[in-house]
Amino acid sequence: MAVWDIRMFKPINNYFTPQPASSVSISDRGLTAVGWGTKTSIWRGLFTKGAVEQEKVQSPYMTWGGEGKRIERVRWLPFEDILGVSHNEGFDHMIVPGAGEPNFDALELNPYENKKQRQEGEIKALLNKLQPEMISLNPEFIGNLDLASAEQRKAEKDLDKKPLDPSDVSRIEKNRGRGKNSSMRKHLRKKLSKNIIDEKRVQIEELRKAQLDKRKNKLEATTEELGPSLSRFARKKA
Repeated sequence: MAVWDIRMFKPINNYFTPQPASSVSISDRGLTAVGWGTKTSIWRGLFTKGAVEQEKVQSPYMTWGGEGKRIERVRWLPFEDILGVSHNEGFDHMIVPGAGEPNFDALELNPYENKKQRQEGEIKALLNKLQPEMISLNPEFIGNLDLASAEQRKAEKDLDKKPLDPSDVSRIEKNRGRGKNSSMRKHLRKKLSKNIIDEKRVQIEELRKAQLDKRKNKLEATTEELGPSLSRFARKKA
């Protein structure tokens, strides 16, 4: 295990671990927990702020484990002298005196905030820096009443509406009966048949009436030919 000085991009001291370390965590007061194999070693004084030369520590401050539980991750509890250790058989915790910071910054709103909460706090702080003179309102808008009538608002809403083509009316009228929603059919019937006299629509209605009469005459002829009992099995053609 190596302790690096990122300002100089070189290692300061090297430490030996019997097996490769699987997890490393640093407490509030600089205690370093290293999980390797089935043990957890806690080092004290690996790095000291403001020291010109970092002295090499000869032995760990504390050691935990050795019961055959393979260490997976070690994490310190903020502002507490507690170290959490997760292994292949569950989770354990241990008390390490002098690990946590007993006097946290009381000026912070939430000293236990996580990364996401800290990001949200930074964004809110940036928004709060917005100058009041940059926020303006239209004085003519607030306090005024909308005096437009319902007809006027509807007319303004339908300004961009495409005018209805007579051919579209006949096509919609042809497909009006599809579906099982009787209320929708009733609505379309009222909407399309109210005060609308179209020559093409009249022709379609006459043609439809002629087809119905033709089918009715053909059905009567089939009934007379086959009789009432066999006429229902006759093939019906459009």
